[in-house]
Amino acid sequence: MAEEKARQEGSADAIGAGLPQDGDAQTPEEAAILAAAGEVCETVLGPNAEATDRGPGPNRANFEALAERGLLGLAIPKEYGGLDASGATQRKFTQLLASYCGVTTFTQAQHHGPSRMVANGPNEELKRRLLPDLASGKRMSGISFAHLRRPGPPVLQAEPVEGGWRLQGTAPWVTGWGLISQVAFGATLPDGRFLYVWSPTGRDEFPDLFESTDPPSGNWGSLVASPPLALCAMNASATVELTLTDWFIPAAHKLSESDRETMQRNDRNGVLGATSMPLGCAAAAIRVLGTTAEKRPIAAIRRAAQAFLSEWEEVEGQMEEWNGRNADPEFFANAVRLRAWCIELAVRTAHAAVTASSGAANLLSHPAQRLLREAMFYTVQAQTHEVMDATLARLERAGP
Repeated sequence: MAEEKARQEGSADAIGAGLPQDGDAQTPEEAAILAAAGEVCETVLGPNAEATDRGPGPNRANFEALAERGLLGLAIPKEYGGLDASGATQRKFTQLLASYCGVTTFTQAQHHGPSRMVANGPNEELKRRLLPDLASGKRMSGISFAHLRRPGPPVLQAEPVEGGWRLQGTAPWVTGWGLISQVAFGATLPDGRFLYVWSPTGRDEFPDLFESTDPPSGNWGSLVASPPLALCAMNASATVELTLTDWFIPAAHKLSESDRETMQRNDRNGVLGATSMPLGCAAAAIRVLGTTAEKRPIAAIRRAAQAFLSEWEEVEGQMEEWNGRNADPEFFANAVRLRAWCIELAVRTAHAAVTASSGAANLLSHPAQRLLREAMFYTVQAQTHEVMDATLARLERAGP
């Protein structure tokens, strides 16, 4: 029983919605997923990475290319048209995409979480209605629950009312605005527990899911988006803050409930989940170093590329060793250590790519400056106090 409980907790994400179980990423089917992703990266994402990064919003051509190959259904069960990829393949997929286009990787990652939440939720009608379109990429989803980790009063509250809940407050950091048609919200209930719900950005796109629903007093409330936030990194993600006033959520659109203890436990179990993107960033920076070494016959550049590649292989090997070992008493200490290592490696390799590229790295058309900004973003993405502590401790040791 204890082993089963540990396995279940180890397969949960930060809200307990459930992560995919690890499996053999070398089966022909799983290998084909990664091959398709590699083709999209090399022919679409990579050649347009700098232009995508400077765009006013998500590059739709990138998402169309991913959708055409079914890759936006990575986490969705096959019965709904998804790929139901193993955890190992999802990690490799994310790492691969991040080594070509960070902002596209980050934006599409927001889509997979809500898809999995709906698939693991209690409502069969939501699954039937939403998952095929999410799997095909016909519709995209966003998510907002990182704010639940903030200390102090909740910024988004869920008030129980007849037939469901009303959401009041702000939902920060909603990514993909203009591309997404729905959001999975996390909000705080009066008793301090957390409620996770599905909501469209506009009910008129899903009339059949509301046809038998009447909100109290006929008031549906309002949902208003801010202009896209001006970001140093991932600016083209079109990340906004949503203000919700009396926004009615029918009871049927509940995805799950949780509490702070569960969230913290799953943060610990899932601490390695955010390492694929910085590892991908580091791989891209090493690739820049290798290309630069071919163009500039400077021994130091080639030496740096080889040294970083060896370090990258070492940390990736340790990642493979510890993924899925949540029940091991040494898991969390090693997971936090590896997470901090991946963050620092992304920053160091990107900085090295800037150094080796000299003045050209200051051009917005050069990948090195983009990778350094992306590494900054990965430093704080899904950050907990333990991850901050480990990252700062590692940076402190880099001094004389």
